[in-house]
Amino acid sequence: MKKIIALFFATIFSTFSFAQKSDLIKTEKPHKIYSSFEIGGGYGESHYYGDLSKGFFQLKNMHQDLCAFIRYQRGRNWAVKLMYNKGQISGDDAYNKAALKPRNLRFFSPLKEYALMAEYAYPEFTVCRQYNWSPYITAGVALFKFQPQANGFGDLHSLSTEGEGLPECPDRKMYSLTQIGIPVGVGIKFIPAKRIILGAELAMRKTFTDYLDDVSTTYVSPAILLQEKGEAAVKAAYRGSYKYPNNDPTGQNRGNSSTKDWYCIFTINVSIALYYDCFTEQHRYNDVGGCKSF
Repeated sequence: MKKIIALFFATIFSTFSFAQKSDLIKTEKPHKIYSSFEIGGGYGESHYYGDLSKGFFQLKNMHQDLCAFIRYQRGRNWAVKLMYNKGQISGDDAYNKAALKPRNLRFFSPLKEYALMAEYAYPEFTVCRQYNWSPYITAGVALFKFQPQANGFGDLHSLSTEGEGLPECPDRKMYSLTQIGIPVGVGIKFIPAKRIILGAELAMRKTFTDYLDDVSTTYVSPAILLQEKGEAAVKAAYRGSYKYPNNDPTGQNRGNSSTKDWYCIFTINVSIALYYDCFTEQHRYNDVGGCKSF
């Protein structure tokens, strides 16, 4: 009998406890996840790496870059950014490896880029606490436009300097001036004042073209270029002091087609949080209702 009575009270107690927990679950306020929306811009440098560059970072190849972006963050770590960059890239054999200087090629090109990038901040980042800061990694996809040119020759793309698009060179298709790139990089951001976010970012762009500099494969026959594009194309294609039999460079290496071109962009940026919603985590900040907002 004592066992039955004990079992009866144990059943009543467990049922009452479960009812209390169920009621608590129903009445508990839903957990709020941090989110914010920013708009900003920045200033920095754009840089090219390819056949006409001695290394990844060469001061002579750096140019001004301007950017604008919007950024949405969801949670303490992840953010997504839509970004526009406007800059320039260039390269010159005068600053290249000694063995390539006699080739005497050079170029410059305007650069416009539209990029969609994800950011992961570690350990975390929010605008809810003043002087908060965090490094982050970033990656995404970019659509960019370029137009290689050279002083004295104008638009190199239209001159088909390596026979691109000419009927005599069916294996050399005309390259597109709009391409896809893959940005990968690192950055840091912090909060110096209410709603203001300062940051710096360096991201390399892997491209799928070898013609950012209009240099990729081998020299095409000067006779073909003269016939199809005129004397300006011949002079633009062959500007070097190399000595070839009969002064004919046809078939000799003009570039390295086994590797694609890269460019990178470094920016110092500032943005303002137009909206932010702090999350509720009393055990982390000991503030009623969550972290403090300004």
